Amino acid sequence: MFNLHRSTCLRAFLVALALGANAAPIANEIVGRDDAGPAVFPIPQQIAFTGGKVSLAGDVTVVTDNFTDAATIDTIKKVVAAAGGKVVVASKPSGKGTQIFVGTEKDSSLAVAAAKALADKSADGLDADGYALACGHYETLPTIVLNGVDTRGTFYASQTLRQLLDGADIPGVKMHDWPLMSIRGSIEGFYGVPWSHEARLEQLVYYGKHKMNTYVYTPKDDPLLRAKWRTLYSGDELTQLKELVTTANANHVDFTYALSPGLSVCYSSDEDFDATVAKFDQLRDFGVSSFYIALDDIGLEFHCDADKAKWPKTENDEWIADAQAFYLNRVQTEYIEPNNLKDLDTVPTNYAGSASTPYKTEFGTKLNKKIRVQWTGEGVFSNEITVDSVVKADESYVTDNLFLWDNFPVNDGNRDRLFFNPLTKRAAELYKHLLGFTSNPMNQAFASMASLANYADYTWNGPKYDATKSMDASLWELSGSDTTVHNAVIAFTDLNQNWPYQNPVTNAPQLNKDIDAFWAARKAGTSDGTKALKDRLALIITIPDVLPKMATKGFATDVAPWSTLAKQWATACQHLISMLEALDAKDQSKADAEFNSAKEWVEKTKAKTVDDRNGDGEDLPKSIVPTTGDEAFDKFLTDATAIYNGK
Repeated sequence: MFNLHRSTCLRAFLVALALGANAAPIANEIVGRDDAGPAVFPIPQQIAFTGGKVSLAGDVTVVTDNFTDAATIDTIKKVVAAAGGKVVVASKPSGKGTQIFVGTEKDSSLAVAAAKALADKSADGLDADGYALACGHYETLPTIVLNGVDTRGTFYASQTLRQLLDGADIPGVKMHDWPLMSIRGSIEGFYGVPWSHEARLEQLVYYGKHKMNTYVYTPKDDPLLRAKWRTLYSGDELTQLKELVTTANANHVDFTYALSPGLSVCYSSDEDFDATVAKFDQLRDFGVSSFYIALDDIGLEFHCDADKAKWPKTENDEWIADAQAFYLNRVQTEYIEPNNLKDLDTVPTNYAGSASTPYKTEFGTKLNKKIRVQWTGEGVFSNEITVDSVVKADESYVTDNLFLWDNFPVNDGNRDRLFFNPLTKRAAELYKHLLGFTSNPMNQAFASMASLANYADYTWNGPKYDATKSMDASLWELSGSDTTVHNAVIAFTDLNQNWPYQNPVTNAPQLNKDIDAFWAARKAGTSDGTKALKDRLALIITIPDVLPKMATKGFATDVAPWSTLAKQWATACQHLISMLEALDAKDQSKADAEFNSAKEWVEKTKAKTVDDRNGDGEDLPKSIVPTTGDEAFDKFLTDATAIYNGK
């Protein structure tokens, strides 16, 4: 069997911890070694390996001073445990073993002093979420320091420490790191089957590990967000929201609650303003401090006579822009600011394109300048985001607070497909003109993680972002260190690259390469070029059985309809190859049998196996026929059938 591990892939080394049957490994999921030391993702702004190392295998004291963040301290403890060390947490140095100083500029003078000594300077002056990290000897003892400019930055330093672990050691290193974009995360804003509660919880943990700080909760088919937006939460829905918020806060992710009242709201109504505030208050009571009003995917129309009287309709769309700005401004000034919450987020009804329109100009002119505005690029789906486009959009929406709602890798418009394309064609310098990005992912939460890791890497450090290396690292992390499992993951993702909004569209590039080599070899009258395709098909057939062995267990369940489909197509193609070989051997009877077997397997690919949900919230089990490897499997079938038919 051929090895799909390309030379550019990053080697993964997993350190297993006894954390329970379903727990993911803590340390070093995405470590790859270059000549200097372990790779870190997102790529840091400043990192220098200085030689030497500090062992965590013995006694380790985590020196906290006045720092108390449980998530950071817990991550450090797990890293030490993974190295085989014995950890003690104390407010002061122990004077023995390895010392790990941890804390922010405000709550740990000990960490600040250690950072100045080992990293040349502390985190003071870095952008929000930044940190200094260093490893060496300090006051005669082996020492590591994690010094954040704020608590979240210190937490991110602990995530970097996790990646730096090499066996039982941390290499000598000096780092100063910070994000170039202040908004980094996802928006669950798609139609169809929303993520499960369990998947959302795992997403939030994943975001913390990848230094993403934003999760916008706004699944389109949640009736309490749209059709029944005035209704308060209760029962299990309320309990689950509380758990999500608690998990988000523990992982230093801003849980942003996005209400979508535009289907029925009366913009001038005190009652609807009060209903908005009541909904937000319910979330604020258990820890939400970030709110969003989504006005996308609605008609440009009023729903009450009061609005029609207050803003008479004109030939352009300024009347609706005025009404929306009035409502949003009221929420910002009468609710957000008095309660010391993060500034309000919104997405306008006209959310795409950089060209100026009367609606955009009026909306931006009237909108409170503190409110942050989302935009999807030149189209609802944007193949490319350029600096020029963003600069024009800033001007069109009359805002300095623009950020991207990036509709990738979302598949709610193509629910038969999965998209594993790496994130590309986002200009490296966009951080100078945007607050950040939220990715709109696929309905399949675990399958979306690879692309979300791309967003994490890009939004943290766009100029150093490498799409191929980022995707390689994320797939190693998801698959785990087993090469057999990883090869199956790579083969599977190759079959699901057909994002229809990119130019040019990619169709199963590696499979098509092997198919082309197969036909070229047959044309040349040799079998030398046929082995790669045969090996690939054999590998694809194993995918449904191998993916459940991945480190990320939810992935296999998410993609089960497509992995089964891939096996069916690959088996059909194996029979087609046997048919061709039988024809070459003048064995018509065997050729007929193999061709009929291929047809039976092709028939299986037509089954509806993907679940869906309609706009009324009604679940539709097994209502969609999945698609995978198109323009490869189906074309091979067509070409082989033509030969069988003597054409």
